[in-house]
Amino acid sequence: MPVTNAVYVVDTSYLLEYYKVGRHYREDAHREIWQRFSTAVTNRNRLYIPVPVIFELANHIAHVNDGGQRQKLAVQFVNDVQNSLSNGSPFQVVPCQDFQSIEDLLGNLQQFAAEYAGQGLGLTDTSVYLQAQQLYRDYQKFKKFTVHIWTRDKALKAREPDKEEYPFV
Repeated sequence: MPVTNAVYVVDTSYLLEYYKVGRHYREDAHREIWQRFSTAVTNRNRLYIPVPVIFELANHIAHVNDGGQRQKLAVQFVNDVQNSLSNGSPFQVVPCQDFQSIEDLLGNLQQFAAEYAGQGLGLTDTSVYLQAQQLYRDYQKFKKFTVHIWTRDKALKAREPDKEEYPFV
């Protein structure tokens, strides 16, 4: 479960469960992840969502078969993102600093091809990992913070900066 003074970088897989997107969630996993988010909010943890995750989640929402459900999810998701930008949400949407310029993008694409793709990490996963590493460097001066990646992807979870005591993958 989430602990006090923790930072979480949230991957698409957790948000698919959280929002109950189409056939990409299980009810038991949704309940577990919903509880984790609730506890994180109560503990005043920081929840970061990299922009590539926003795009990937939106793509999944766009492919929900039921048009009414698709529209409901899209509206809820957009509202949550808007709220995060005005600090009315526990989520903090963050641009991926490692992809800010074309040169950064090309360098990270080369690293993706050379290292991450071979390990089963997609480009969005790579952005989550790089964001977690950046936050770890930023928060390292506050030794009381831990940085975790919330994901159902075992390959990505294995790369989190601080090992979570009770992970849910």
